[in-house]
Amino acid sequence: MTMTIEERIKLESELASYSGADRVVSSIELFDIIKERESQSAQVSMVSGIPSLDRAIQSFDGGELTVISGDTGMGKTLFSQTLTFEFFKQGKYVLWFSYEVRASQFLSQFGYPLPAFLLPHELSSSSMDWIRKRMIEAKLKYGLDAVFIDHLHFLIDMVSRNNISLEIGSVMRTLKKMALELNVAIFILAHTNRGKTDSGEPDIFSLRDSSMVGCESDNVLFVWRLVNTPDQAMIKVSKNRKFGVYNFKVKLQKQGKYLREVYDVS
Repeated sequence: MTMTIEERIKLESELASYSGADRVVSSIELFDIIKERESQSAQVSMVSGIPSLDRAIQSFDGGELTVISGDTGMGKTLFSQTLTFEFFKQGKYVLWFSYEVRASQFLSQFGYPLPAFLLPHELSSSSMDWIRKRMIEAKLKYGLDAVFIDHLHFLIDMVSRNNISLEIGSVMRTLKKMALELNVAIFILAHTNRGKTDSGEPDIFSLRDSSMVGCESDNVLFVWRLVNTPDQAMIKVSKNRKFGVYNFKVKLQKQGKYLREVYDVS
């Protein structure tokens, strides 16, 4: 872009005293601004209730986007419901968008007594705008802490002629922005591509349809059932942006309606 001398002098004069929200600041100034902002609003932070997982990644925090993935029927929803129950015990408010099963079936899976969490009276849409409005509503009414969406492909127009990988990337990026904007932890359930890896276990390259699922997320967790065991499963951390945890695994067992850690005795 070619500028005249007069235009350049005017621009430099404006920028020399610019004080907008996107102004350039020093690291020290920004650190102080962030600390002041955090002191005025409570930081959202939750633990999983699974001791080894909590020692590894410490917590799920507001602003984070977490992917929970695995093949169909491998325990993604069960693990997510376990987290919901644990967050409820910590006094956190969780909002669920469960597109895969009817509300009556979904609620019955929690057993009795039913933990208190939030969900729309009717799932009238799966658009990002509608989901964002429900999140804001829940934030204003209840002080929302976490959101679960089951699952990613319900947010995508599967019959569209657009590039599905780019669509998924756009959805993931929008969810991350929502998490930051509303200071909530968002969990999105996602399928795998069923491809075999060298280890025989799913990893970040197993995420279905788009590498953007892993790229845009802060945490990627995989769930799969152990063969020849009716009620045991593994959780693997394949990505953790906060501490760099990688390929960390925890064995779990279904006890009642939820998953609990199994400690192998050698």
